[in-house]
Amino acid sequence: MENIPYELIARYLAGECSDDEKQQVLEWGKQHPGLMDEFVSLWKQIPANEFIPDVELALQKVNSRLNTVKKGGSKKRYLFIGIAAAAVAAIFILINIVMTPSGDMPEDLGDGLLLTLSTDIKETKECLLPDGSKVWLNQSSEIRYPEVFTGDTREIYLQGEAFFDIAADADKPFIIHASNTQTRVVGTSFGIRANKESEEVIVTVSTGIVNLLAEGKSEHIQLRHGEQGICNTGEKKLEKNTNPDLNYLAWKTMVLVFKQSSLAEVAKVLEDVYYVPVSVDDSVAGLHLTSTFDQLSLNEIVQIIEITLGVRAENSSKGIFFK
Repeated sequence: MENIPYELIARYLAGECSDDEKQQVLEWGKQHPGLMDEFVSLWKQIPANEFIPDVELALQKVNSRLNTVKKGGSKKRYLFIGIAAAAVAAIFILINIVMTPSGDMPEDLGDGLLLTLSTDIKETKECLLPDGSKVWLNQSSEIRYPEVFTGDTREIYLQGEAFFDIAADADKPFIIHASNTQTRVVGTSFGIRANKESEEVIVTVSTGIVNLLAEGKSEHIQLRHGEQGICNTGEKKLEKNTNPDLNYLAWKTMVLVFKQSSLAEVAKVLEDVYYVPVSVDDSVAGLHLTSTFDQLSLNEIVQIIEITLGVRAENSSKGIFFK
């Protein structure tokens, strides 16, 4: 594999590649280990804020490494130089794209690159972190974390929704960066929702104590079992909700609890948990349901709702429609 898009190398270093793209870069790196080592070295040296790159110096370093490559003809070497120059330039450009706008990427990658775990639509995953903490990722979500936690803190980065069960370590607080917020804990379990399309980050605590704050702010709110913290990421405003949605974790537990919930509200929960469009006719939207569904299939729940509320459910390629 002689040629490779230079921006692909940069996106690989930024952790923005798909699995197939990662494989392409890894194969290219095996063929050109000297170049790949230099790119990794350059990436580690780039700070995220107020950085003015010395491109000439970077290219000199790459060119020096190239001189150690066995000669395979001037044409081949010029090709390497072109790739090197383009990739280095792309790295310096992408550092401002992938690391600074959201406030969710680290300023210092330390001794190694971050590992990335992501989920597709209608997919959930479980992950064991280096310290023994567990993470469950909801659909269309992503976390980035180091191979080993070093220093005085354990820090990871979240985009989307996840549930955390953090291993206790009083000497190393655990910090989750998500959409310009920080959630700080020692050992506890809680859920975080930080979706791209929302201006709110929502933290709901199951056990222990959690501190929620906006990035760059010292003010925080402390959350305990059954409490929910909401941060408006635009205004950096914090609020506490002591009566959170009972089904905030239903996507993981598959336990759905409804207490005098309208059929319209029930439909929204079913849609979120089972990834199937569910709609309700206006004539029955106001009917109320009180019930708990524990590990039931969607069809089983629909049948119970039909009997309980005296409604009918139509199934089609467009989803489920209650009427």
